[in-house]
Amino acid sequence: MTALLASIHKELRLLMRDVHGLLLLFLMPMAFILIMSLALQNQFAERSGVRLTVLVDDQSHSAASESVLQSLANNTAFEWQPAADDASNKQQLGNDKAAFLLQLHDGKDSILATITVAPGTNAQVEALFVAAVREAIGRERIVDLVNYLDPDTDPDTLLDDSAVTVHYHAAKESGKAPSSVQQSVPAWLVFAMFFVVVPLSNALISERQQGTLKRLRTMPIPLWLPIAGKWIPFFLVNQVQVVLMILVGLFVVPLFGGDRLTLGSSFAGLALMSCAISMAALGYGLLVAVVARTTDQATTLGATGNIILAALGGVMVPRFVMPETMQQLSMASPMAWGLEGLLDIFLRDGSMTSVLPEAGSLLAFGLVTVALAGWLSRKQRA
Repeated sequence: MTALLASIHKELRLLMRDVHGLLLLFLMPMAFILIMSLALQNQFAERSGVRLTVLVDDQSHSAASESVLQSLANNTAFEWQPAADDASNKQQLGNDKAAFLLQLHDGKDSILATITVAPGTNAQVEALFVAAVREAIGRERIVDLVNYLDPDTDPDTLLDDSAVTVHYHAAKESGKAPSSVQQSVPAWLVFAMFFVVVPLSNALISERQQGTLKRLRTMPIPLWLPIAGKWIPFFLVNQVQVVLMILVGLFVVPLFGGDRLTLGSSFAGLALMSCAISMAALGYGLLVAVVARTTDQATTLGATGNIILAALGGVMVPRFVMPETMQQLSMASPMAWGLEGLLDIFLRDGSMTSVLPEAGSLLAFGLVTVALAGWLSRKQRA
């Protein structure tokens, strides 16, 4: 234990000397969160050619409801699919596989609609969809009443806003739709945590080049102790990143006119995801340190690999706006697992149980990369 504490103390002192590196780990993702949350306000889920899925539940089964659905079907921006059972509908909305659930039912005088909005659907898209539904219902009402109206009556006066009710899936206490900051914070948080691969790999390579690791192997200490002495300080750095990024979403973004981050109800789930993402990032950093021969190679490989994993995993471009093929491919990135787990907490009000698959995948990735790094290291020494 004394040797481990001494190793941790040494690493913390080295970290404190690299002030610029620490500022990069903390200030860069904070700036990303602030800039992207404000720049993409109300534009975040713009789908640019990708059709949004709408689950349709026609509870009326009347000629009027059929007419409304036929009118809506002319809107090619949406893909209309029959709704399934309640559990399946909730799952598709919660995972952003569908943007809306549209339920049509009979009212006193006309068809009424209830719209449930998925967590990842932005306010602009929601407004366009709600307007389209209101117009379709209004036009159907016009058909029924046209024989009793003055020909000069403006049809728009018949569009009744009360005909459409909007709900939000997994809505928080505020009752508002989730905003871009709730996607930006977890996305750039995952990216920032994985960025420790650069300083971690550089530190290990420097000690390897200086012969420090060889001298440590001659001492009567376990082989895992030098690695643990490195991991624990960087693990703590990751946790500080989590706290700072959340504070930015809670207090800094609103100061500049953006929406305030809404936390989920499961702090245990958030803590589990934070630890799992950190373990995956540190394992990846250890693997890079073994593969790279110089600090320049480690910096290039680590930074470039992070950018590729981020782009593929939905950090830079949200997964739910990608084509279906890209969505499937993106799940090869561990950043996608971390991001989905955090979105379950922030957007979908998930619990610790709901993030177990993502956390387990990240921990497995960390263990596999550590094992692979150990095997390559032994092979290089042979």
